[in-house]
This record gives sequence, structure tokens and C-alpha cells, in this order.
Amino acid sequence: MNKISILISVLLFPSAYLFGQVMGPPPEPPVNREIGRQLEQIKIWQMTKDMDLPTNKAEKFFPLYNSYDSHLRTISADRRRSVQVLDSMLMSNADDASLKKQTHDILSFDAELSQEHEKFMQSMADVLSPVEVAKYIVFEQKFDREIRQRIRMIMQQRMRNGDRY
Repeated sequence: MNKISILISVLLFPSAYLFGQVMGPPPEPPVNREIGRQLEQIKIWQMTKDMDLPTNKAEKFFPLYNSYDSHLRTISADRRRSVQVLDSMLMSNADDASLKKQTHDILSFDAELSQEHEKFMQSMADVLSPVEVAKYIVFEQKFDREIRQRIRMIMQQRMRNGDRY
């Protein structure tokens, strides 16, 4: 009986050790800048089509949009980095004051994003008619929803095929 207990312990100990290991997050999928660039081109093309902008308005609108988009990307990247710092702070058991400051910084980025959006909407109203502004708002929501749905479908298809990403 004692030999069986020892044998079971010897066989189960390595597997218990493996199950007890803390696994890190899965690796990030590689970022493909070309896909992002193509997606942005598709978005601009679809936006122009859906908003039915005359050339003279498009010439005024797209510089505003490009500036807005560039600012959003910069602020969002800064926010993402700040959240990564917060995550590291949590892992290293940072003190409450440090966590509070980092959280405040992230909330400041959120406020900056909101201000940038409001500023863009006001400047857009100077260039576009109310109907065109409304078309832009509807387009943004539909386009974002469609992109998320397509990404979800691709991910589900890859999972069914056994691919990781």
C-alpha cells in the first residue's frame, strides 16, 4: 500500500507542478501596418461615398478629419501606454498614491479624447450641412460596428480551423 502511494505521488507531482504554473498573457498578434493603412483607405472611400460630399466640401472636410484622426491616434497611444504602466504597477503591488496618480492620468487622456471630439464636431459644423454632419455620425457608428463584426467572424473562422490568430 505504501509503495502504491509513493508511486502515485511520484507520477502526479510533476503534473500538479505544471498545472500550478502561472501562465502569462498570450502573445500579441503581429501588428500589420499595411492592413491598417488599407483599412483607413477603405474607410475614407466609404465615408466619401456614404456622406455624398461634393468636391468643394470634401476638400475642406478631409483636412479637418485627418487632423482629428491624427490627434486621436496620438492620445489613444498615450492612453494605452499609460494603462500598460498601470498594469505593471498593479503587478508590482504599487502603493495607493501611485495607482491613484496613474488612474488620474488615464482619466485625463479620456477627457482629452472627449475634448478633441467636441472640437472636431464644432469645426465640422462650420464646413458641412447638418445633414452631412448627421451622415458622418451614422457612418462612424456603422463602419465601426461592421469592422468589429468582420474581425469577430475572421477570429471565429480561424478558431474553427485551429489557427491561433
